[in-house]
Amino acid sequence: MTLALALLAGAGGAIIGVRTDLAAPGEPSLHDQLHDKLDLREDQKRSFEAEEVAFAIRKRAFASRIGAENATLAAAIRTTGRDGPEVQRAIDRVHTVLGTHQKETVAHIFRMRGVLTPAQTTRFDAIVTQALTTEPVPADAR
Repeated sequence: MTLALALLAGAGGAIIGVRTDLAAPGEPSLHDQLHDKLDLREDQKRSFEAEEVAFAIRKRAFASRIGAENATLAAAIRTTGRDGPEVQRAIDRVHTVLGTHQKETVAHIFRMRGVLTPAQTTRFDAIVTQALTTEPVPADAR
């Protein structure tokens, strides 16, 4: 049972990390790439920074909600000892929060994209696409 709970917690953390940071391990973060490769004007930098500050607050709130839902899932596993309706409902709640967080992350990306020039938009799209499609390297393979 302890092993199962540890695996669930690890999987939840991995999902949060990959979905919110959009960067493969050992690679520059999406934030760093966008700031380094887009040649942002000062007004664009200010817009990005304001958006990033606001998103960081929402991101912390989601992390808290995900943690709470994972705790509910762990309690359901512990109390029922089986993969029944209570565990499935808890899994569905975790997935709902993760899905909402992913939607908010994409909206955040589009808000930043909205202040770019057409040339910057092309580079922005390439950077985001690369971040979303790069396979993370497992820790034991590094």
